[in-house]
Parts: sequence; structure tokens; C-alpha cells
Amino acid sequence: MHKFTALKDGVNEPLLAEVRKHVAEMLKDFFDPEDLTVVDDITAFSFGSATVQIQVVPWHTEDVLVRVFSYLAENADPTSGELGEKLLRLNATAPMGAFSLVFDRTIMFSCALPGSHLDPNELLGAMQTVAAYADQYDDLLQEMFS
Repeated sequence: MHKFTALKDGVNEPLLAEVRKHVAEMLKDFFDPEDLTVVDDITAFSFGSATVQIQVVPWHTEDVLVRVFSYLAENADPTSGELGEKLLRLNATAPMGAFSLVFDRTIMFSCALPGSHLDPNELLGAMQTVAAYADQYDDLLQEMFS
């Protein structure tokens, strides 16, 4: 029987730099330079009415995460009983990724992928999913919860 090992807290700086470079190269294959905006360590592109962002962040000593996300609506009322229920129902239909309410009352849709062995298909799939859901739901959620 194989033993399940626990993740060890820590930041693998060399891997973080390597994956950031790898993701940047993949994005060059997917987009023309003028389609991407890079600010600090976040790369963004527009899709319909949504903005999708990609960021490589620390996870544990052996891997990093590639986060693909889009902010959909601001100032959502977390005390609204229907907010949580609607987001959970939407999550049940998403093939990957999830809707969430972040600390500043913003609704977002995001996917997170392990970065150390990330291939172009995985990144493209996450970007396509986030872009499609963000473009489909941003206006609707802003209307419903803002």
C-alpha cells in the first residue's frame, strides 16, 4: 500500500520562477502580445465583458499553483440568504472551478491548477472555462447581488 504524504508548508522560489516563465511562454502561444496585460505577477486578458487573470502563487515546498480567475460582481451582500444558495447551485454545474465570495464582498469564479507539471491543454482548459463562465455570469450576478 502506498502511503499518503502530507504537504509541507514553504515556498519553492526556484519552482515559482520556473513555472511563471513556463506560463508566460504558453500565454505567448495562445495570445498576441497586445491581447495581454501584465501588472506585477498577474497577466490578464479580456473575453467578452469579462477580464480573466492568471497568477502563479506559492502552494507548498514541492509545487506551486496556477490560479485562473475573474471577478464577477462587487459589493455582494453576504447576509442575503439566496446568495450562498445560488452560488452553490452554480458550483454544482461547473465542470471545473468554483464561484466564491472573497473577503471584500466580491464574487469571483476561479480554477487552481498544480504548476510543476502543467501542460498547455490544462492551462487552456482552465482559461476557457473561467472566460466562458465569467462572460456568461458577470452581468447577471452584478444585477442580482450588487
